[in-house]
Amino acid sequence: MKNAVLKGLCLLAMVGCEAEAPAISREARAELTQTAQRAETALEKSGDASEAPACRRHETRIYACDFGDRRVAVCAAENRLSYRFGTDRRTDLEIDSRPGQVRAYAGGVVGGGNGYQNRIRFTNNGYQYIVHSMTAGDLTDAPGARSSGVTVIHGSGLQAPVVRDLTCPQDTAAQVISGVDALPGGAFDHDGEAYDGWW
Repeated sequence: MKNAVLKGLCLLAMVGCEAEAPAISREARAELTQTAQRAETALEKSGDASEAPACRRHETRIYACDFGDRRVAVCAAENRLSYRFGTDRRTDLEIDSRPGQVRAYAGGVVGGGNGYQNRIRFTNNGYQYIVHSMTAGDLTDAPGARSSGVTVIHGSGLQAPVVRDLTCPQDTAAQVISGVDALPGGAFDHDGEAYDGWW
C-alpha cells in the first residue's frame, strides 16, 4: 500500500510540473522522467526486500516451512544460496551465501537402522541458523517418520547455547532437505565435525 501511494505521488508530481509549466524544455522533461523512473525502481527494490520470505521464480526451493506466525525459506539460485526468515508480510532476516562470500555449510549425520538428518547451516554475526530435516531409522519407535526445523545457536559447535528451536508442524516434500546435489556449486562448503549431531 505504501509503495502504491509513493508511486502515485511521483506520477502526480510529474503531471503537476507539466500543468504549471507547459513550456518546460525537453531536457527538463527527460530529467523528470528519469527521476520518476529511478524512484519507481527504488520502490520496487524496497518492495522485494520486505515481501514475505519465499523462493522467487528463478530460484529452487530447498526448504520452506511456516512456524506459526513465522516463515523460513531456503532458496538456491545459479550462484547463491539464501536463508530467509520473517512473517507472512515481510522478510526480517536474509542471509546470502555465494562464491567469495560463503556463509552456508551443508552436512549431515547417519544413525542406526538407516536413519539420517541433513542440515544446512547459515552463519551471521556470531549466530548459526541450522535448518535440518530428519528421517527416523528402522531401530526407532517410528521408522520412516520425518521431522524438520530450525535451530538457532549463539557461538559455534554442539555446545553453543540454543537461542531458538523451531519444529516444523508440517510433513511434506518442502520440508525434506535432500543431498548437496541440489545446492549451487561454490555457494556453500561442507560442514565440519563440530556440528555433527542431531539437531
